[in-house]
Amino acid sequence: MRIKQPGDEIQEGMHGCEEKTTSETKSWSTGFLVNMESTVAEIDCVSIGVSSNDIDLSVLHPDSSSLPIMASLSEADDEESELHTWKKLGFEPTLPICLKFEDVTYKVPVKGEKTPDANKYILHGITGLVHPGEVLALMGPSGGGKTTLLNLLSGRIKLDSGTITYNNQPYSKSLKWRIGFVLQDDVAFPHLTVKETLTYAALLRLPNTLTMQQKKERATYVISELGLERCQNTVIGGTFFRGISGGERKRVCIANEILLNPSLLLLDEPTSGLDSTTALQIVKMLRNIARSGKTVVTTIHQPSSRLFSKFDKLILLGKGSSLYFGKASDAMLYFSSMGCSPLIAMNPAEFLIDLANGNIKDKSVPSDLEDKFFPRNNSLDMKHGELSQVDVHEYLVEAYAVKEAKLGKTKLIKPLLIDAEPRMKARSSTMEWGATWWDQFSILFRRGLKERRHEYFSCIRITQVFSTAIVMGLLWWRSDASSPKGLQDQAGLLFFISVFWAFFPMFTAIFTFPQERVMLAKERSVGMYRLSAYLLARMTSDLPLDLILPLVFLVIVYLMAGLKSTFTAFSLTMLTVFLSVVAAQGLGLTIGAAFMDVKKASTLASVIIMTSMLSGGFFIQKVPVFMSWVRYISFTYHTYRLLLKIHYGCSTGLDAESGSSCKSPFKGLRLDWDGMEVGTMVAMTVGYRILAYAFLRRMKLMTIN
Repeated sequence: MRIKQPGDEIQEGMHGCEEKTTSETKSWSTGFLVNMESTVAEIDCVSIGVSSNDIDLSVLHPDSSSLPIMASLSEADDEESELHTWKKLGFEPTLPICLKFEDVTYKVPVKGEKTPDANKYILHGITGLVHPGEVLALMGPSGGGKTTLLNLLSGRIKLDSGTITYNNQPYSKSLKWRIGFVLQDDVAFPHLTVKETLTYAALLRLPNTLTMQQKKERATYVISELGLERCQNTVIGGTFFRGISGGERKRVCIANEILLNPSLLLLDEPTSGLDSTTALQIVKMLRNIARSGKTVVTTIHQPSSRLFSKFDKLILLGKGSSLYFGKASDAMLYFSSMGCSPLIAMNPAEFLIDLANGNIKDKSVPSDLEDKFFPRNNSLDMKHGELSQVDVHEYLVEAYAVKEAKLGKTKLIKPLLIDAEPRMKARSSTMEWGATWWDQFSILFRRGLKERRHEYFSCIRITQVFSTAIVMGLLWWRSDASSPKGLQDQAGLLFFISVFWAFFPMFTAIFTFPQERVMLAKERSVGMYRLSAYLLARMTSDLPLDLILPLVFLVIVYLMAGLKSTFTAFSLTMLTVFLSVVAAQGLGLTIGAAFMDVKKASTLASVIIMTSMLSGGFFIQKVPVFMSWVRYISFTYHTYRLLLKIHYGCSTGLDAESGSSCKSPFKGLRLDWDGMEVGTMVAMTVGYRILAYAFLRRMKLMTIN
């Protein structure tokens, strides 16, 4: 329904084809409106705060000249329908949050400066207010402080000075579950499908008060409401393989936060990299989310004119200073009132971004600015005969400060009174974890298997293992251990197996935490799971994957090289190699967690693997006393000793004179496993993982900022 506005005029003179279309529209709309219940009309009147007598009923019977009005009404009906579905999205009422921030200042220390108090100001006294049901856009050029302000509003970084309140209350841990934050860079596991991504997020993040089935149903409902049904069974995709489109990726990231039905949704440039149509769809969706009772704040770089019209409020930032705050629709009027208007047809957002950059070209220069600077040539950019960007920026900052002083900050940012403090505190203890420790472990275990099976069984990795096994089998084809030379050749084969299955898993594990760093920091910062559950699930989900390739490798080598062909010898060899794999993998995880940098971790791993190989017992038998300790921390050394004992009953190498004799006390004992060697390998396996856990505990959760 529509209230008749003064000045509404009816256009006439439509062509014949237009009259036919309008006539059809008229009959459809008239039939629809006649069948409407009177109670619906009364409800609509109450919702807009007027009496039914104040409504011009002539709009219910449009004639052939009211097609534009009908189009706008149809669009409004569509938005109301979408709004209704968004209201159904929350299984519980959304807690309204009024976000208010005043004189927000943020600075960072300048590196390399001699004075310890040297700081660079990122934000200078930013003030703003946004109510539930509104979309606030933070707009400005790159480096203007948009993302920093968004991080401050989310509570992810500490505020230097100023105040930020949520329903007139400062930030607290209870608000952590009420705030959704969507990163600028899309962070998701590339090999999981859209449905799997959102289902796992729902199972881990939604509160324990919901059953597993209810959590899955909410994930399905969010997929439906965000229009992701078509791609729900498509993988997210990554750098080296295609998946869903850019717009769909943005919607998946937004869906991750909408699952929790947040009261305050913060988004960092959700339209970056998208075409104008897709970007408009994203912003329309955000507007519908806001209309369902949520508060939405988003950064935006340079939106189109249609997209700009969807924002309720706007903060224009330039070099960390506020140049405008108010209704987005009044921004052009504000700058026009000071005498700054575009001289050519220009997108409003482009005009505002130019001003934020200090670019006054193709725009009228305010008289105050001319009077202030043109008499003084030293303030001019003489190369172009124009005002410098610094002059324009300073003038706009001063003009906005004068506006704030006239209106008064209390009037400018007067919030609505929302009594939600008891509800805010009530949720602080009930939503600490979305799932029990065991549920977190089992969910992460299943997720890890689905995600990393593609990595473990990639064509490159399988080709590498198979080709190495075949080359080794051909080089040691049917080797004969009956002669001294044959024994030494087989000993070289066993040593290479020890080195290969230490080198290969270690360098694979090094990449684990550096590659998952952003995802791990993001998920832990929102309290998605405990670190212990994540690490144990990661290790146990890797075990079956780690066992398959070594098993295939040893089968090929055993059949081709002619090693001791008994089931017991093969089984013990397999167990020994498996111990080497998990120990080397633990060391790789520790190095990766310690540095969180692939280059540094790879450099250290190269030194360690080289030292372990040289002290492994094949190249040198007698090591100086002051270097003997290196052997005992080398898993290559322990693996090689165990393989020698399994196949030859000795652990210190072959006697050079007799070839088949052994100086070891285990001489004559076949397939003997030394408990000390096994215990040392197990201790390394456990110890390295404990170290990895300790290093991960030190990792800052806010590295995603």
